[in-house]
Amino acid sequence: MDHLEALDAGDWIGLGTAVVAVIAAVISAWQANIARSSGKKQLELAERVHREQNEPYVIVDIEPYMPGHALMVLVIQNIGTTVARNVRISADRPLETTWGEEPTEILQRVLTRPIPMLPPGRRLTYLFDDHDRWGTELPSVYVFTVRAEGPYGEMEPAEYTVDISTWAESLAGERPTLRLEEALDGIATHLDELVGRYKQVTGPAVQEERERMMREIEERRARRASSRTPSAGDGSGQGEPGVIPPQQ
Repeated sequence: MDHLEALDAGDWIGLGTAVVAVIAAVISAWQANIARSSGKKQLELAERVHREQNEPYVIVDIEPYMPGHALMVLVIQNIGTTVARNVRISADRPLETTWGEEPTEILQRVLTRPIPMLPPGRRLTYLFDDHDRWGTELPSVYVFTVRAEGPYGEMEPAEYTVDISTWAESLAGERPTLRLEEALDGIATHLDELVGRYKQVTGPAVQEERERMMREIEERRARRASSRTPSAGDGSGQGEPGVIPPQQ
């Protein structure tokens, strides 16, 4: 206490300034630590985003062969931007179909056989089943696990839950020939447009050519008619015969 009482105003000002400096240094260090931590997190996030953008994404699905079609197919596709290597696919249960043992064995081989390379956009399609599956006791839900290697090495396993029963009502409500009918309608419309353009372009030329041909026909008829006109004589068109001299 004696030391504190001995301090004058200048000493108190200096002490206050020192305390403020210490507090400011602590705050600055705390802010710098937060900035470093935030910068590290942002860098990690940017690296993660860059890595995800440059990794392959292999999906597995079961879908109709085409819209409105009763045939179902197993699809393996790389929707990423880089090549997937050593792709391995497994299911939580054996794939079964209504087509018998051989198609089922083929599907099992598809899942047990690694795919050495799957480029971006590559789509592999395998026959799975058809509309006869609905109403059977066969499984409708499968969980597929995909393991693959990307440009950064082994990727995290991806799981896809596929419930094919969601397609049952969708397939029943569409005509199997709907896609074909739409394609034929498009072809017919395109042909009508081409015929209309052809008529617009060639109509005057065709009419002019027809008139030219008619004029040539009329001219030929006129020439033939003039060549058959009788000359002066007995009117037979042969002319007057010569006089035969009397015989001696």
